[in-house]
Formats: sequence, structure tokens, C-alpha cells
Amino acid sequence: MSDIHSTPAVVVGIDGSPAARSAAVWAAREAAGRNLPLRLVHVIHASGDSGDPVDSIGTARDALADARHAVEAAIPRRAAVKIEAETLRGNPLATLIDLSRSAAMVSVGSIGVTHSCHRAGSTAAALAGSARCPVAVIRGGGAATRPGRIVAEVDASPDNGAVLDWAMAEAELRGVGLQVLASSTGLQHRIDHARQRHPRVPVDVVTDVDDVAQYLADCLAAEPDSVQLFVSGTRDRRSLGWAGQTGGCSVLTVGGAQW
Repeated sequence: MSDIHSTPAVVVGIDGSPAARSAAVWAAREAAGRNLPLRLVHVIHASGDSGDPVDSIGTARDALADARHAVEAAIPRRAAVKIEAETLRGNPLATLIDLSRSAAMVSVGSIGVTHSCHRAGSTAAALAGSARCPVAVIRGGGAATRPGRIVAEVDASPDNGAVLDWAMAEAELRGVGLQVLASSTGLQHRIDHARQRHPRVPVDVVTDVDDVAQYLADCLAAEPDSVQLFVSGTRDRRSLGWAGQTGGCSVLTVGGAQW
């Protein structure tokens, strides 16, 4: 499948679930802040499935309309974003990966995507690991407006600079602070450089975290809304595992390339 859209968009996988609507609202704020179109996509499995609705076209139309209404209700008129809606046929996971080649970002719900993508429980993780752009896996109904900070895990690998760049941009876009979990003190120069590009973002650097998963779990257990988004690289297999789960905070996985 070839993507005829020339302008990069924030793509959202839509299946009619509450999780997908949350992903659409989250992505709409992303698109508005970056002055990009929002592209809502429902994929009908080409081979059919015994669990699929009889009226697949009608289901797709309703799901896309519900997502559009949720976005329009949540986004202020002054931050209006161009919304595109499309129904495609094919393998849902493969279609989203293909769309990622020309997208600025792909956003999916942490639960709904398992239904739209042929009920594969690991679909979100597979998408995050294979997409050619950053992938946001959005948790729960309140994920679009959670007030907590952004947390990023940063190491010294060359392609990990994109993780810090995206985390800083997300924090600035959403008006919150960024906490950087740095694997070594040798990253200070990279962090200082990022601070110069985003001077309005408060940055807290933590270098003594041995177990990032446990650190995040402890933060969320003490205060459920303390972290709204965790940003990590696709080389981190642990973050890909979190993308396939339904608890905790939303996850943004970033590869080596930055839009």
C-alpha cells in the first residue's frame, strides 16, 4: 500500500473503543501544537474475521465519527486542527506500519488497538518496535489531560539523542516539566544542549536509578497522575514490553530518526 498524503500527519488507529478515542484526543493536541493534520484511520481486516462486525463499513464510519466528535469537543476552536478520516482494508498492523513511513507520529489506544489489529495482544509493542516514526500508546480515558510530568530514559548511544529531543518537545508542548533518567553523568552536555533549544522546560536530571521500571511503578503508586508520558527508545526492549501492557502511564517510543 502506498500513502498518497504528502504532508506528514499525526496518524491515529481508530476502532471505536474508548481507548482509541483517548488516543485521538491526545494526538489532536499533538497535531495542533505541531501545526500538522490529524489523520484518523480505521482498518478493516482484508481477510475478514469471525469476530468482526457484519457491517464493517458502517462500524468504521461510526468509529471515525465518534473519534472526530471527541476531538472536536476537546480541542478549543483557537487550536483547531485539520482532521482527515479514512477507512482502509488490509492487515491492520501492517497498514499502520506502512502509514508510519510518511507520518510524523502514530498514536493508538493501549487496549483498543488489540481489537482493531486482529486481536493480537502484543500489537502495540509490535507497532512501536517496527514503525518508522515515533509511536504513542495512550493509556485510559484520562490520559489526554493528565497533569503529570514527562519522564525520559536517556543513554549515551548516538541514536538516543532523538529520545531527549522528543521528550523536551513533548514537555514544552504540554506545559509540564521533564525528568531525565540518565544512564551516566557523561550525558550532561547533551542535556545542556537540549535545554538551550527548549529554555522554558524545567528539567530534573536523575542519575541514580538502577531499575527504571520499578522507579516508574513507585512514582505511579505514590501518585497515580505524577507521570503522564514515558519516552524511551525502540532499542529498549523493556519499553516495547510496556507498550503492550494496559497499566501505568502512556508510552512514547522513539527510533533513531526525528521528524
